[in-house]
Amino acid sequence: MSTTVRDAKRVVLCDDHEIVRDAIKSRMANSNTLQIVGEASNGRDVVDVVKELEPDVLIIDVELPKRDGIEATKEVLKVRPRTKVIIFTAHAQPDLLALALRAGASGYVLKSAPAEDIARAVKAVTGGGTFLGGDFAGGKPSEVEKLLDLSPRERQILELLAEGLRVKEIAERLGLSPATVHTHVRNAIAKLEVDTRTEAVALAVRFSYLGAGGGVK
Repeated sequence: MSTTVRDAKRVVLCDDHEIVRDAIKSRMANSNTLQIVGEASNGRDVVDVVKELEPDVLIIDVELPKRDGIEATKEVLKVRPRTKVIIFTAHAQPDLLALALRAGASGYVLKSAPAEDIARAVKAVTGGGTFLGGDFAGGKPSEVEKLLDLSPRERQILELLAEGLRVKEIAERLGLSPATVHTHVRNAIAKLEVDTRTEAVALAVRFSYLGAGGGVK
């Protein structure tokens, strides 16, 4: 049975460039699988738009006024957990992908991708899956996936090591024993599948992953 407009997935767009929003709407105008029901031009207003319209999917840029797309994703999912979020960006960066996934996004589409990738992404995420376009197609980049497995405490300790602190100093700052700090470091090394503490710190720093909400309160 063919899909009707009534069955189409309801989508909200968020991009600060009207020409981008218009281009997506134009490409999707004749689609029977998705329907653009609303839009926003900044990361603050989009939260209210999603709350009001309750769309199936939010397609959102990263670089936005008032609140970036990563933070907006977190806020959107607080008010509307059932809405699936697809990051729509020009940046094919593993660290940005990692942040998007940690924020709760289910899809990552590059602006340079074919137009049909948007429809494919909507279908994938509303079906309970994940869609990663571009260089990430076929699964999460292995190194990013490993970084996502780190606990907040492990990320925090790697960050402090990157700042030049020694294990004893880290233990004193965090109120832990040196043995516990060593255990966290060993666990991080194992998860990242590297041989040394230096390699673990270098990998995390290379992906700009540290300090991005990784601290433990």
